[in-house]
Amino acid sequence: MKGIFISLLLLAAGGAVAQNEGGQPGTPAVLTASNGNQARVFLQGLDNGKLTFQAYQATRNVTVSSSKIKNLTFHVDWDVDAVTELYVSGEYEAMLSKLERPMKPYARYMSVNNNLRDAYAKMMEAYRKTGKNAEVLEIAAVLLESDDAGLVQRSYVNLALVAVDEGETEKAQAFIEKLESEAARLYLQATMERAEGRLKDAIRTASGIIANHANDLEWMGPSELLNAYLYNDMVGPDSVITSNSAIHTARQVKNIYKGTCVSADAEKLWVSLGGEAIEAALLAEQEEKKRIAAERKVVREAERARLAAEEAEQEAAKAAASAEEAPAAEMTDTNLTTTTEEESE
Repeated sequence: MKGIFISLLLLAAGGAVAQNEGGQPGTPAVLTASNGNQARVFLQGLDNGKLTFQAYQATRNVTVSSSKIKNLTFHVDWDVDAVTELYVSGEYEAMLSKLERPMKPYARYMSVNNNLRDAYAKMMEAYRKTGKNAEVLEIAAVLLESDDAGLVQRSYVNLALVAVDEGETEKAQAFIEKLESEAARLYLQATMERAEGRLKDAIRTASGIIANHANDLEWMGPSELLNAYLYNDMVGPDSVITSNSAIHTARQVKNIYKGTCVSADAEKLWVSLGGEAIEAALLAEQEEKKRIAAERKVVREAERARLAAEEAEQEAAKAAASAEEAPAAEMTDTNLTTTTEEESE
C-alpha cells in the first residue's frame, strides 16, 4: 500500500490522466506524505484514522492511514489572519459568523495536521465563550483524534469548562485529571469552586497559580482575569471586597496582556463594571488639575512681572531723583565757596 500511495502521489504531481467531466468531487488540498512527496488531491473522507482521496485528475479512490500524511494544505478564499484577529479582539460572534460556513468542508479533516487547524481550535474556544456548548463538544471530539498533544490538551480544557458550565462535576473532574499542566488543573479547580459558590476557596486557588506558576504564561493571564471575576462575585454589604478590586484587576489584565483574547475579555469586564467611565472621570479630573495649575502659573508669572515692573519703576524714580539732587548740591557748594572768599577779603 505504501508503494502504491507514493506512486499515486508522483503520478498526481505530474497530472497524468484526464479530468472528470463536470469537475472533480471532493475537497481540494495539497497533500504532503511522511516522506516529503507532495501532490494535489481531492479528499473524499476520513474515517477511523483512514483518509480517502483521489489524486488530481484521477477517478480512483485511494485510502491510507492518516499516520502516513505529514500535513494537508488547504487554499481558502478567506483571510485566515483576519478571522484570527477577530478572536484575539474578543469579537467571537463576528469570528464565528465569518468562519462557520467556509470551515464546514474542512472540519472533518482537522484531526490531520493542516494549515487551518489552529483557526478550528479557536472556533472551539469562541463557541465556548458564547455559550454554544454543543459545538464545542463537536470540535473537541475531532481534535482529540489528532496527534497534536497541545490540541488534545486544549480540547480537554474546553470539555472540562463545558462540564463545569453544565454542572457536571464528575465529568469535569475526569477531564481535569487528563491535563498535564498543574496550572491548568488548578485553573479548572478554581473555576469549579466558583461555580459551586465557594468563592474564597476559588480566590485561594487562583492566587496560588499566580504565586507559584508565574512562568506559565499560558495560564497567568486567565488566572488573573478569573481573580477579577471572583472579586466582582464577592462584592456585597458584608464583604470587605469592593468593586474597585475587580475594576483595578480587570484594568491591569487588560493592559498587561494586550494583543490577546484575555486582554479583550478583561476589557469587557472592566467596561461592564464602569471602569471606562471611572477612568474618563479621573482623566478629566487630572486635566482640570492641569488646567488650574496652568492658570495659577500664568497668574504667578503675571504677578512676578508686575512686581518686577514696579521695582524697575521705583529704581528709575530713584535714579531721576538722584539726578535732580546733584545740580542743587553743586550750586550750594559754589555759594558757600564764594561767601567764604568774600568774608576773607
